[in-house]
Amino acid sequence: MIERRPVTPVLWLVGSALILVGERYAGPGFVGGVLNGVGMALAIAAVAYCLVEFLATSVGTAVRAAAKTALFFYGLAAVGLLLYPLTFNGVVDRLGLNEDGAEAWRAVWTVAWMLAWWVGTAAAVGGDWTRYRSGDLEPRRVRAATAAALSLALAVGWVFAVNYTVGERDRLWEWSAQSRARASDATLELVGSLRAPVEVVAFFPPANQVLRRIEPFLDEVAASGPVDVTVLDQALEPTRAAELGARENGVLFLVRGGDQRRIELDVDYGRAKRSLGSLDREFQEALLGIGRERRTLYVTAGHGERGEYANDAGEPGLGNAYGILRALNVSTRNLPVADLIQDLPPDAGVVAALGPARRFLPEEVDSLRRFWNRGGSVLLLLEPGVDVGLEPLLEEMAIRRLEGTVANDRYHLRRDGGASDRRLVLTNRFGSHATTSDLSRAANRIGLVLEGAAGLEGVAGGPARSTVLLRPMTGSWLELDGDFERDRKAEPDAIEAL
Repeated sequence: MIERRPVTPVLWLVGSALILVGERYAGPGFVGGVLNGVGMALAIAAVAYCLVEFLATSVGTAVRAAAKTALFFYGLAAVGLLLYPLTFNGVVDRLGLNEDGAEAWRAVWTVAWMLAWWVGTAAAVGGDWTRYRSGDLEPRRVRAATAAALSLALAVGWVFAVNYTVGERDRLWEWSAQSRARASDATLELVGSLRAPVEVVAFFPPANQVLRRIEPFLDEVAASGPVDVTVLDQALEPTRAAELGARENGVLFLVRGGDQRRIELDVDYGRAKRSLGSLDREFQEALLGIGRERRTLYVTAGHGERGEYANDAGEPGLGNAYGILRALNVSTRNLPVADLIQDLPPDAGVVAALGPARRFLPEEVDSLRRFWNRGGSVLLLLEPGVDVGLEPLLEEMAIRRLEGTVANDRYHLRRDGGASDRRLVLTNRFGSHATTSDLSRAANRIGLVLEGAAGLEGVAGGPARSTVLLRPMTGSWLELDGDFERDRKAEPDAIEAL
């Protein structure tokens, strides 16, 4: 029997190392050819030595079983070396593949030969070295060492395979709701309706984590309408950064003509998480406001009107509405009693009374009437059952305010489950006016809920300037006695507007 010495693992490791040096460092030429030739000869000698040892031992002995296992894994590693030439340029060129096909061929056979060589080498050398270390062969120890080496080799091989796959198939899955940056359907529809192109300039350094998370958003936006997206590094593009006022990276600009809007993010992912969650909303607001002329909405004050924030009576504010106005480049300006009794400012185009609770002075009403007769626009949001003294203005506008509260037993919001929920009327019927054109187009998907709406109707023969903005749904009536049960004899249903 052949004396057990660590000949096989030494020959194999030296031969593999020479092949690696010859291919990776020496390259084509005489030196590389010599190293490859010697390395291949040593590898073949290692397999041959293991085969001779296997054949020279008696059947059923522990030495033969160990040699058989080692021979199997050395053979697997040798198959890997034999597959290696399939990745050579000379071999690939003879196949006549196109560029993509050649790249795929190299990728497949590179992974195949490396995994075969690595798994075979680790398992064979790990078990074989243990087999040669002691004078007396311990089969259980050899099996344990082989299994441990094989497990390690497979684990490392899996890591390399995953790393290669990730590099070739770059994908990002983000499970945090605050960290997602995807364009909503509303944003994409808004982009698709743009009539003039918009430039989006993002200032971020290369390979930035935040940039990777907003790229899907920017790609979706650019594919949906006339939006041109440019990514720049503020440090490398100082001229463009100075034009837009970008002092650092981590910011988006929307540019149209001479107008621009700025959206602050951050280059640090931890600090940018919250901003990423609101990017879609901020982008919508910036897109709505850019390129629009700055306008002012005058709002009456001093009569208990609804403001941006909750009032002293605990009634909720109109913060969302004010936010939309700002997004549309519309500023709001209060008109207290002292100002309203005078003629309104020359730049006033629209005056709004948002849910007043106390009476207007006659002088204020006269001022609003003069404004209306000069061609100004008046927006009235009136609470039912509250006399605020605007009847002379309504008469001038050929509008009559009806008694009662609008109710509907079918189209309403469910809150408490009782009959009083019928005052939370729902409607998606909008008038023909510039302010409601977008709502009319989206009427199949959206609706408005009005709590305690008043009914209005036009007066025959009046001026045609008054426009209905909202109409009630079919089956609505004017609730008079407060039980919210329909009394067809006493409670009319002829409601023209809300």
